Amino acid sequence: MDKSRTARRISPAGVLLGSFGGAILLGAAVLRLPFMQTRGDVSFLDCLFTATSAICVTGLVSVDTAAVWSTAGLATIALMIQAGGLGIMTFSVAMIYLAGKRPSVRSHLALKGALGPVPGHEIGRLARDVVLYTLTLEALGAMVLFWRFWQDMPVWPALGVAVFHAVSAFCNAGFSTFAKNLEDYTSDPAVNLVIMLLIILGGIGFVVLRELKAWLFSPRGKGMRRPRLSLHTKVVLKTTAALLVGGAVALWALEYNASGGQAWRGSIWPILFNSVTPRTAGFNTIPMADLSNSSLLFIILLMFVGASPGSTGGGVKTTTFAVLIALLRGRLHGEDRVTMGRRGISAAQVGEAQTLVLATALVLTLAVLLLVSLDHDMMGKDRGDLLAYAFEAVSAFGTVGLSTGITFDLVPASKLALILLMYLGRLGPLTFIYVVSTRFSPARYRLAEERLMLG
Repeated sequence: MDKSRTARRISPAGVLLGSFGGAILLGAAVLRLPFMQTRGDVSFLDCLFTATSAICVTGLVSVDTAAVWSTAGLATIALMIQAGGLGIMTFSVAMIYLAGKRPSVRSHLALKGALGPVPGHEIGRLARDVVLYTLTLEALGAMVLFWRFWQDMPVWPALGVAVFHAVSAFCNAGFSTFAKNLEDYTSDPAVNLVIMLLIILGGIGFVVLRELKAWLFSPRGKGMRRPRLSLHTKVVLKTTAALLVGGAVALWALEYNASGGQAWRGSIWPILFNSVTPRTAGFNTIPMADLSNSSLLFIILLMFVGASPGSTGGGVKTTTFAVLIALLRGRLHGEDRVTMGRRGISAAQVGEAQTLVLATALVLTLAVLLLVSLDHDMMGKDRGDLLAYAFEAVSAFGTVGLSTGITFDLVPASKLALILLMYLGRLGPLTFIYVVSTRFSPARYRLAEERLMLG
């Protein structure tokens, strides 16, 4: 009886937290097996770090992926990336639906929490579409990458590398089987285009993909209208486009001002790629350490925003960023309500956006302070290293995976801190806020108000 009551008290958000936590521990145990490694000397901490990074589709690595993991290990990492990208609950509930069974109410609510505000009768169909869309887009991307990689290596290795990178790109993971990530393909049009397209499609969210498919392939004829795109989809597409274009222009200007644009190696591809990949992907075609401090700081801002809700990416999300911009615009115009696309945004949602950003900023501030404090070699030395630690922390929490190159040299305590950041970032601060807030009952009274001096 007590056990059943305890089970009922576990919220859908708690189910998601437990699912990802269990998957990470299982993945670490599997990677610790001798045949998963080439030399068998990878510590459990590094296995845990790799499993967390894969399940949380981050891409940060504490060991050389290409050198230490066997073929079986790389295949396991790819499976963890796929499972993490889809979402543990999304994947499991979709499998139940495809098998012709019905999920429990708790699993149903957890899936809805993972994918966003979707009508109840659409959850099953959306879960099925998530799997089908993912596998289809990854297969198409893998075909093009296979054609390109086949020019550089034998057929079977080329196929394996193509599939691995297609899965990693669509799931916004950033893992690569190449020792230098994608730096050998800095100006390669095929690799750049496919990887960027997969990152963008994986980062805009499954609900948006579904609406776009219905909008693009709807029947056309006399008296027939295309289905209208929801406000959510419009906001996601406009904000994503603005960040991609604005990001590319800003990065070009910042690097040109710092070094005449030397980091871009005379090509437009690194500029475009570095505008896309901070949106929680983590691939790099040039070393991050080659960029100026101003560019790194701007990339931190892009990583902070991240991808869109219901996607494979992290960050505070594009819609949160758009709501805060709309709030600022409204306040500057003297408006009381927040409006977007001729629609009003509820005060509750505006409050959620503000809480999410404040909570994320607080977590990241404490994380950077912790990382700096744990590394005693930094104290009193190069103050510029602070930017590298901040970059690492935001990359982990935003499930991006970009690094200036300090991950390998972090002390064990710092690696544990990054593991926690990746876990928190993948599931989102709002999930934890929900878990905590449901434990407390709201007050049944309101206190008298009094004004403060602000500004």
